[in-house]
Amino acid sequence: MAFPDCDLRKHPPRGARVMLGGLYFLARTIDKTRAKLAGTLGEYKVTPGISGYVFNELGITEDQFDEAVRNAKSDDDVVAWLHANTDQSKYPAVNDMLVNRRIRDEAHRAEFLPRYPLLVERPDLWNWFEIFELDDVWIFQPENQSKKTPA
Repeated sequence: MAFPDCDLRKHPPRGARVMLGGLYFLARTIDKTRAKLAGTLGEYKVTPGISGYVFNELGITEDQFDEAVRNAKSDDDVVAWLHANTDQSKYPAVNDMLVNRRIRDEAHRAEFLPRYPLLVERPDLWNWFEIFELDDVWIFQPENQSKKTPA
C-alpha cells in the first residue's frame, strides 16, 4: 500500500478545516481518495458529497482526481497537479462555500439521518464542517457501530 495510513476503517481522514494548497477539504478528499484506491474507505465516501461539489466548482472530475492521487508520491504532488489543472482564483469562493455549507432545512436534515445518526443526538448541528468534525469521532466509538448506515 503506497500510503499505509490511508485505512479509514481504523481512523478518520484529516479534518474538513485542514487547509492544503489553498483549499479547505482537499486534505480530507486526498485521504478518502487514497483509501478508495486502496479498498480501505470504510464508512466514508468521496462522492457524492462535498468532495463532488469541490470537483465540480474547480472543473475537474473524480476520475481525474483519482488518477492524480494514484500517481502522486505526496500531498505536494497532488497540490501541484491541482494548481496546474484548476483556476486558483476560484479557491476563495470555493472555500467560502465550504465553510458556510449547511443543512438547508428539516426535510434536508431528515435525508441525512440514516447516514449521520449523530444528528439525532445533536439537533443543534447544521454546518457540515461541524458535523464532519464530530461524526469523525462518533463513528469510531464502539457503542455507535450499530447505529450507522454505510454509505
